[in-house]
Amino acid sequence: MLGRSFKLAFHSTALILVGTFTLGFMLAVHAGVFGIPLICILTSWLVKYCFVLLDTGLFGNAEPPVLAVEMLNPLDEARPFALCFWIACIVAAAIGAWSYAGTGAAFIVATVGIFLIPAIIGSLGLSSNVYLASIPNRWLHVMWTLGLDYLLITFIMLAAAGLMYFLISIEAPSWIGMTVQQLLLLFIFSCVGSALFERRAELGLESRSQDEHKEERQQREHIRDRQRAMDHAYEQFRHNKPQEGWREVEKWLTAHAQGQQRLIEYYAVLKAASAWDDPRPADRLANDLIAILLTQRETGSALEVAEARLASHPSFRATAAVRLAELAGLAGKRALRRQLAGPAG
Repeated sequence: MLGRSFKLAFHSTALILVGTFTLGFMLAVHAGVFGIPLICILTSWLVKYCFVLLDTGLFGNAEPPVLAVEMLNPLDEARPFALCFWIACIVAAAIGAWSYAGTGAAFIVATVGIFLIPAIIGSLGLSSNVYLASIPNRWLHVMWTLGLDYLLITFIMLAAAGLMYFLISIEAPSWIGMTVQQLLLLFIFSCVGSALFERRAELGLESRSQDEHKEERQQREHIRDRQRAMDHAYEQFRHNKPQEGWREVEKWLTAHAQGQQRLIEYYAVLKAASAWDDPRPADRLANDLIAILLTQRETGSALEVAEARLASHPSFRATAAVRLAELAGLAGKRALRRQLAGPAG
């Protein structure tokens, strides 16, 4: 979680954005009263980008997007307003507790509020509906699901608050404080998003990482290519050109039936050939696959291939019929043993 969050928050895209915002904040501060509108605008953009990083981490992406023009509209995203509302409520409650019950009560309220903020952020990340995301039960669900990661995020928030207090106490230059504050915000939102992504199964999310999406796309393309190759081979067999058809099958297997994919490709090609009118390709593929499985001592799988092939083509002649018949006898499959031993005899 921390590794992905660090890469998101301290990516060159985010760093350039923080540098630009820091310059804008400095100009606004030096402008005095006239700089207040600019501060409000930059703050809204910063919070919106925090939610962009939250979504980026939630979807498992490795790189944050560049701040686009459509992200700058403060009215098309309600989640930042909802978060600001709840933070304002926490601050107001802490001030009220301090006014009526003293420092100790204010500290307790502030501590509880800080502990709730990651849950509020996570709930807003899981639902774009701010009303549903504001249900306390959803906050508790986020806390419970994230478990130790939630405690780690809370600790990071407390450490960030301590770091900001330290910078103020040593009277660090304002641009340093602004830069650090923005980076910490981005890092916290990235942590929440990444933690939610890692618990996506428990949360019922269907989000997948960019690598997973890429792998799925490649797998779909591979299946389409295999089907195209098998269709071409089938056409050759259908036009009474078995050598050309088998050449197409061998070409595909030579290129793709390698390593861990070897058995997967053989099973897939055998399944496709089993639906053809001409049984010869499937018979040959079944024998080749059985030979591979016997070599790998996967005798049970070899029997299953032979049994399935005999079920679809009773005249199937297994090359390793004697060995398969012995295995079928040991497995107590008498009918299969007779089918295998009959042709062999």
